[in-house]
Amino acid sequence: MKTQLLISINNSLLEVDHIFICVEDAPQVEFFERAGLMFASPPVQQAERGTASQILFFENFYLEFIWVEDEVAAEIYAVRTGIDFLARSHWQQTQISPFGIALHQQYRATSSLQEDELRRSQPQKTELLLSFSSDNLVTQTEPLCFVIPDAIALPTLLKNFPNFQKQFVSHPLGLRKMTRIEVTVTHTYPLTQPLALLVEDGVVQVEQGISPCLELTFDNYMQRSILNARAISIPLVLKF
Repeated sequence: MKTQLLISINNSLLEVDHIFICVEDAPQVEFFERAGLMFASPPVQQAERGTASQILFFENFYLEFIWVEDEVAAEIYAVRTGIDFLARSHWQQTQISPFGIALHQQYRATSSLQEDELRRSQPQKTELLLSFSSDNLVTQTEPLCFVIPDAIALPTLLKNFPNFQKQFVSHPLGLRKMTRIEVTVTHTYPLTQPLALLVEDGVVQVEQGISPCLELTFDNYMQRSILNARAISIPLVLKF
């Protein structure tokens, strides 16, 4: 799951870091726990954007459920940034996509000197990385696509906290690595360039349908099982 077209800095490759789903209320943790999936705890509070989230970690990405707790703060954040979590969380009424796909630069082993150079250049690179998705940002009927700094990417987290994987990444259900992403969108006009490039390079599969949905496949569907979170009003299907 890589793309070399979204970014030209150092000819870097990108891969999926995490995916978020905006939901109206905090997800029913028991639904996932009964199936054998364990959330990291406690929920993460983001007061500036008026949201909270709960996270499921896996070996090569994480899945974040975001809901709005402070509508005023969320509306202010939407005006300032263009990211409207409130509208995305009410996707059943708005038909706006509730999904976001975060990407990071592909991890490559570097020397200490190279790591120092990357750290020094990170602020400038981050600003450039986040600017590529302006067209995608205003096209709210498709998933938001964006690139995050290496400093907060999942590979850095796993590298800096060796016990993290044992604590949060191992699930009784046995899901390990996400191997396919399929997103259903409701519009028919051409995709914006960021999402189109992800599709072109095989990072994401996009289908047209009457309602947004995210289908994630784990471990190449080895167990031939499905967990359908649409039963609890979350537009998510896990195949494993």
